[in-house]
Amino acid sequence: MKNKELILITAVLSGISFGCGKLKAAKPERSLKGHPNFLLLLTDDQSYHLSMVGTPGIQTPNIDALSKKGVFFTKAYAAAASCSPCRSAILTGMYPHSNGHWRNTITPTMGEPDVQFGRQSTKADQVGVHEDIPTLIEMLNANGYITGITEKFHLSPPWKFPFNYHFPAGNTPASQYLAAVDFFKKVKDNSFFLEVNIGNTHRPFRSPKKNANLVPVSPDSVVVPPNWPDTKITREDYADYMSTVEQADAVIGEVLKALKESGNADNTIVIYTSDQGFCYHRAKATTYDWGVHIPLSIKGPGILSNIISPELVSHIDLTPTILDFAGIPIPATVQGSSLRKLLEGRVQSSGENFVFSEHNAHGPGPEEYYPTRTVTDGRYRYIRNLRNQIVPEYPIERFVTDKPFADKPKGLAWTCLDATPGGSWGNRAFAEVIAGKEKFPLQYELLKATFFRPKEELYDLMSDPYEMNNLAGKQESKIVLLKLSTALDNWMKKTDDDGDPRSHPRRTSK
Repeated sequence: MKNKELILITAVLSGISFGCGKLKAAKPERSLKGHPNFLLLLTDDQSYHLSMVGTPGIQTPNIDALSKKGVFFTKAYAAAASCSPCRSAILTGMYPHSNGHWRNTITPTMGEPDVQFGRQSTKADQVGVHEDIPTLIEMLNANGYITGITEKFHLSPPWKFPFNYHFPAGNTPASQYLAAVDFFKKVKDNSFFLEVNIGNTHRPFRSPKKNANLVPVSPDSVVVPPNWPDTKITREDYADYMSTVEQADAVIGEVLKALKESGNADNTIVIYTSDQGFCYHRAKATTYDWGVHIPLSIKGPGILSNIISPELVSHIDLTPTILDFAGIPIPATVQGSSLRKLLEGRVQSSGENFVFSEHNAHGPGPEEYYPTRTVTDGRYRYIRNLRNQIVPEYPIERFVTDKPFADKPKGLAWTCLDATPGGSWGNRAFAEVIAGKEKFPLQYELLKATFFRPKEELYDLMSDPYEMNNLAGKQESKIVLLKLSTALDNWMKKTDDDGDPRSHPRRTSK
C-alpha cells in the first residue's frame, strides 16, 4: 500500500468514534451517488447445507428466496477453516498466511467499551492482520461509507477493523432484527456496510441463549452421512445442527425484513455466506471439503437473478467485489478477484481453474499447530499435511474414556476442541464413532485417520463427496495428483507461503 493511501486512511479514521455512541464520520472525499450499500450475512460454522441444494430434513426458505434473486455459487470456498482467519480473509481479500491473521485470536466482545476496539485495547492478540495491509472496513470508512457489525467480532487487531457501530445483537430473529433497525436508523441516508454475524449454527446447538425458540428438526428426517455411524445419538446431534441452520434462516429473514422496511433494499447488495464448515470431525479446522466448502449467494442492483453458477470462487474475492461495486480502487495487496463482471453477466467465467484454502492452528496452543494446504479444481481435492509426522501420543479412545479430557497430552494437532466430545460444546457425534467402532469399523478408521494423516491426500469429490477413499499414491490418479500438487506448489510460491506463518511477526505500517 502506498504511503499516501495510508495517510488518507489514518486521517479519516481519526475522525470516527467506535461503538454505539454518536457517529463522527469524516466528510467523504467523493460523492457516493450511484454506489450501492452492502449487507453481509455471515453464518458461523455452516457447511454446504440448504434446502435449495437438496439437504434432506431442513427448510431454509429465506436463504433460498434470497439466493434465487441473485447468483448462487455451488463451488465457493472459505480461504481458511477457522473463525478468525476466514473472517479476516473476507475483509482483506487475502489468505491468512499473507495477511498475518493465521489463527484464532483473542478479541474484544461486541458489548465492551469503545477503548477495547482502539489501540489502547487490552484484548489485542499478538497475531493479527499486518498494519501495512488495508482492510475493507478502513477503505470503506475512508470513502464515506458507514460501517456496522453485529454479535461477533473475532478480528485482530481490533483497530484494523474500525466499524463505526458495534451491536451485541444476540442470535434470535427478534434481537438481530432490532439491531438491524437500529443501524439503519443511525446511518439515515448515508451509504453503508453492515456485517450481520449469525451464530446459531455454532456449537453448542442446544444453547437456550441463542436458540431459545428453536423448532427441532426430526432426527427421522435427516440422512446421516456415510462417514458417520447411523445411531440414535448421531441422528439427534445432526438434527440439532440442522435445526440451527433453520434458526439461522429465520434470523436472515428478519434482517432482510428490516432492510426492506428501511427503504434501502433496492440499492443494497446482499451477500450471504458462512465463515467455514460445521463443527464435526473432518470438517471445521480441517481442509477437507466439509471444512471449506461453503454456500455463497450475491444479489443486488445490476446483478443477474435466478442464476446457479458452478464457477470456482473464494472468500478472498468478496473484498475486491465490494470495492469494485463501491467505485473504490482495489489495492495491490488484494489476492482475490472482483466477481462484478461475472455477477453482471459481462463474462461467463470467473477465470479460475483452482481455489486454495488453508489451516494453520485453531487456537494459540502450540499443540494445535498443524498446517495444511489444499487445492480443488471443483472435481478433485488435494490436501498436503505439512506436519503429518505429528500424531497423538495416546489412543483416540481417551477423548471418551477420560472425563473430562482436560489435561490433553501432546499431539492434539488436528482440530479444535469444540469438535471433540465433552465440555460445554455439546458434541455427541465424536463419542458415537468410538462407541460404535465394532459395528461401524470404516467410520472409526476414518476418524482415526484424521489424527494419523499421510503427507498427501487426494479425493474425487464427484464419486466420493465424503472423502472416504484417499487416491494419493494410486497409479490411476498419478496425473491428477501431479496437476493439483503442482498448482499448490505454484500458489505457495506466488503467495510467499513457506508453510510456517509463526515465523513471520505482524508488520507495522512504518
